[in-house]
Amino acid sequence: PLPPKIIMLSARRNLECGLLSPTAFRAAETSRRLQNLELSRCQDLEQSHSSGVNCLSLDPVEGRYLLSGGADGGLCVHDLFSEYDRVKRTSRVVCKLDRNEAHRFAVSTVQWYPCDTGLFTSSGMDSELRVWDANALKVAEVLRLGAKVYSHHLEEAQPTIVALGTGRPWVTLADLRTGIACQELRGHSGKVLAVRWSPSAAGLLATASQDNKVMLWDIRCARGALAALKGHSGAATSLAFLPDGLVLFSLGADNRLRAWDIARRRELHFFGAIVPNERPVQMAISSEVMLVPSGRRLLAMDFRDDGGISSLKGAHFGQANCVLLCPLTLEAYSGAMDHTILCWTANPDKERAMDDHQDGLPDAWSSDEEM
Repeated sequence: PLPPKIIMLSARRNLECGLLSPTAFRAAETSRRLQNLELSRCQDLEQSHSSGVNCLSLDPVEGRYLLSGGADGGLCVHDLFSEYDRVKRTSRVVCKLDRNEAHRFAVSTVQWYPCDTGLFTSSGMDSELRVWDANALKVAEVLRLGAKVYSHHLEEAQPTIVALGTGRPWVTLADLRTGIACQELRGHSGKVLAVRWSPSAAGLLATASQDNKVMLWDIRCARGALAALKGHSGAATSLAFLPDGLVLFSLGADNRLRAWDIARRRELHFFGAIVPNERPVQMAISSEVMLVPSGRRLLAMDFRDDGGISSLKGAHFGQANCVLLCPLTLEAYSGAMDHTILCWTANPDKERAMDDHQDGLPDAWSSDEEM
């Protein structure tokens, strides 16, 4: 295959000649960069968790504050812009809550409020959903579900409504304004391990369960589920929508990642070679590429390359649990059982050049012998 730089220059030449549209060029360049993600040589994140990192959320307003939840029940917030003027920088922890202040058991999901960095939510194995005042670092509301919470998700169109998947065989909808459960969606026969709102269709909810099924719901209708998508031969553990909301991806304990056509409600494709995991993991997705934790690795799946799969260079020392993608910088962040959060860059060549330049600078110190 041609070197990435040659491919990029060819695409730019086609763009300048009018043979390639700006939209197609952006998609091709984004895909190329994300396929070449490497561990950042210039950015580290201050280690803050004393146990595994289960979940991540990046604030949607500035893309600055990275929220993480740990297996010990703790919560942390990193400022990704700290030391931003340095070639080699460390993102510092600006907020840390241990299990005595946050959750008594493992945190399963964290999420910033969709349109405001003043609030964030967390849920976990202590059967609680907590709404936090990010400025005061105090709990604003606690919703007790009476069963382990495996997943929750706030709808962007109506962010006061939160969907929760618990150890019970139904989905709970709660209103953050009142702090009480307002609706139950019944149809599963096992634990609900993942919930995800559609990014484009208001009121459309996808759920995944231990009963091997993925179900679609319109919460505005009282007639039950819109569809039950059957294809997994093991528990369906994780979900992710494409940004346009037309395709849903589900990961299962059967070693398969499946793609579903939402309009036709049928399977489009499936990917194998995923390390099976009985517990939910957090996947990251863009219009061009999907990142999936698989054992100690992260897999990148290129939608423009007929489902090509590549393994990112570098790895965690423990099971990878979560990954997210910053759409502004195309940087990715992953958390794992090795207690760390890693930064992955889409511009490894630029970082290598900056790193080499930094190493070539003379040391700014002198010894007594030189005086």
